Amino acid sequence: MSLVVGLAVERDRLRAVGVRGTRVMWGVDAPVSDATPLGPALDAFLGQLPLRRRLGRPRVTVALGATFAQTKRLAGLPPVGDERMLAKTVSEHATRFFLKNGIPLVTTTVRLDAAGQPWASALQKNVVDTIVGVCRSRRLDLAGIVPAVDVAKPALAALAPLGNEGTAFAAAYGAAITRGALTWRVDAVAEENAPRWRMVTLTCAASVALILAVLAPGFGARVAEHRAIAHLAKIGAPTRAAGQVAHDNELVTRALGEVAVFDRGRRPVTMLMAALAKALPEGAALLALHVDSAGGSVVAFAPRAGALLARLETVPGLAASEITGPVTREVVAGHEVERVTVRFRWGKP
Repeated sequence: MSLVVGLAVERDRLRAVGVRGTRVMWGVDAPVSDATPLGPALDAFLGQLPLRRRLGRPRVTVALGATFAQTKRLAGLPPVGDERMLAKTVSEHATRFFLKNGIPLVTTTVRLDAAGQPWASALQKNVVDTIVGVCRSRRLDLAGIVPAVDVAKPALAALAPLGNEGTAFAAAYGAAITRGALTWRVDAVAEENAPRWRMVTLTCAASVALILAVLAPGFGARVAEHRAIAHLAKIGAPTRAAGQVAHDNELVTRALGEVAVFDRGRRPVTMLMAALAKALPEGAALLALHVDSAGGSVVAFAPRAGALLARLETVPGLAASEITGPVTREVVAGHEVERVTVRFRWGKP
């Protein structure tokens, strides 16, 4: 039985498993640094995998984490049971159903659930292009790219006995063994071409319509009119619903863009508080913390104000720490301590 490789790509981690049937042969993981682009990191990671190329080109299925993939139930699609036709519709109007946020998207296949509701995923195109390019350069057979959320859950049950170390590879394992997942394939564009039988049917229908139009212009025009009215009535409600969904997605996308701009300029307060707590000398305690765009200030109790100031100067990201205002002595829980306010500015992270 040939080896199948499941590869999970997350924002800060790469994981891969080699599977024969349902048996895991090996597992490899590595961190991804923000300083290293995904392409070189993925290329180096694939070079570490124990692949036996003498048995043929290894087959790889990639699962993208939530940072790079959106999965949702779609609203506003016409009531059609042909999943291929629905997938083509979603691909042509991806921004009506998914949040773009300035990044081009590609869409997966569409799957109808037990209630007949359509589900699909959108993947960031730049990440997909990077994966395709690296797999080609490594001479790997890329079977498809799936959202991790669609394949991780079925794999959790199989990996649960292994504990946290095993379940961390659930997305990679699920990508290797799960069938019927929402999938983007390299040949997806070719698959969108109409099959030959459909083209023949359409050609015959067009020929019959032409003959009828020549022989009975009035009858043909009347039939065409009724068909057009019926078609417009059928697609009117879904079209309006899709327009409303597109409008709502545009509003949310705009809001997310504003949040992203704000988020790029702020400092993570939780990490700052953790660093401050770690830097406090023994017997010291923070009373208040204030931060702004220029820096911030802390109010604290400490046995000695000078010792507190010296420790705060070691906190990463802080600069020019100085005591502002008077240093007062107070008794807290039977111990005499100094109350001090220290002002600081943001330094290099």
